[in-house]
Amino acid sequence: MSHSSSHAIALPRHQAALLDAPAVPQVSDRLFTRTFTWGFIASFGLRTNLYLLSVIMTAYCMSRYGCDISCASIATGIFTIGCLAARFCGGPVTDRLGLKATTLLGMGLTCAASFLYVIAGSIEAVIAIRLMHGLCYGVASTTVTSIASVNIPEKRHGEGMGYFMLSVTLASAVGPLAGIALNSGSTGNLLFYLAGATAAAAFLAVILAGPLTPQESAEGQALEDVTSLEPAAPSVEFDHAAIRLIPTPPSLKRCLEFSVFPIGSLAFVSYLVYGSVSAYLDPFAQQAHLMGAAGLFFVVYAAAMLISRPFTAKILDRQGPTLLIVPGFIALGAGIFLMGLSTNGIELLAAAALIGYGLGAIQPTGLALSTQYLGRSRYTVANATFYMMTDLACGISPIIFGFVVPVLGYRGLFCSLLALTAAGIAGYMALHRAHRV
Repeated sequence: MSHSSSHAIALPRHQAALLDAPAVPQVSDRLFTRTFTWGFIASFGLRTNLYLLSVIMTAYCMSRYGCDISCASIATGIFTIGCLAARFCGGPVTDRLGLKATTLLGMGLTCAASFLYVIAGSIEAVIAIRLMHGLCYGVASTTVTSIASVNIPEKRHGEGMGYFMLSVTLASAVGPLAGIALNSGSTGNLLFYLAGATAAAAFLAVILAGPLTPQESAEGQALEDVTSLEPAAPSVEFDHAAIRLIPTPPSLKRCLEFSVFPIGSLAFVSYLVYGSVSAYLDPFAQQAHLMGAAGLFFVVYAAAMLISRPFTAKILDRQGPTLLIVPGFIALGAGIFLMGLSTNGIELLAAAALIGYGLGAIQPTGLALSTQYLGRSRYTVANATFYMMTDLACGISPIIFGFVVPVLGYRGLFCSLLALTAAGIAGYMALHRAHRV
């Protein structure tokens, strides 16, 4: 079997054969079920809560509390450190409370945390709230994905996850647009009230999804049952052209899936770049007098992702990841470099389109590949591991680059990140030759 063949990618519909384990029967190929649709809406509300605040938090903290950019960057990045912690504690919590109850708890606490910013009296209080907010958001964001995906047919897995990730794409346009607009006006605490309202809407959407059917309950239990973790699953010997999985130590199987690390490392690199854009777009635009274009930046970014997303899912299912990952990193590198050189709104929005296309190719491809060889009982842990790596990148990106900006400036930082995208391409090619992705 040639590694360059489309058959080198073992799609989810082939997983049962690879693992010599019975597949969960699918009674329908219908994608947009009630659970999937309300899960999509819940994900959109939850992600909007994230994007409303993340894109303005650095500038907000510097303006409101008079802190320097390093301290403000910590307040921005600490949120995703909380998300990272949630990846480790979310599984045990779900074991005890159940999939749906855990999702509702996480969303309810996310809503409460959003309102706490209103009464924060210092930058230290904001940092503490951001950490708690990230922890609650991290729990909910993982489990809501599992709720929405329990009924995705095996043969439409790539397509289904591609459609589901549109909830993130739409939120990444609506959230920053509203956040930048409200943060630049005399709106008081309206920004935080709106963030709380979006989390409350996500909470309601999960309720409206209704109780899980017996089949959905069994599927959800398989996704969240991290106590058995397929103890009787046979070892699998892949041929030379197949992907070689990294085994997970039994002591860590509850919260990590090591086979995700190769593709997750590529997502990590791409989200280091994205983290800098999210954290510093607002202060950069203020400094460069590009606030008008900055308000539309994430709209264009999301539009590029939306346009590319249907093709992304089909290319992955039919041709494999190379035609997505490599051009994705090229576009991401061109976009971040152009952003650093931007002197007018057209250039900044062109950078947004390139960055949107790049991440729109890399992120959903990575998410789909993270489960391509796994049984369904490992989906949630694999998803959590993948998001853990993107969370870590987004969390440390502003913390690290907060010390770089005073030296290189915003433009210098953005231009220098071209080297990261080049490293992403080199890393993918090395992993591909080693049959790790």
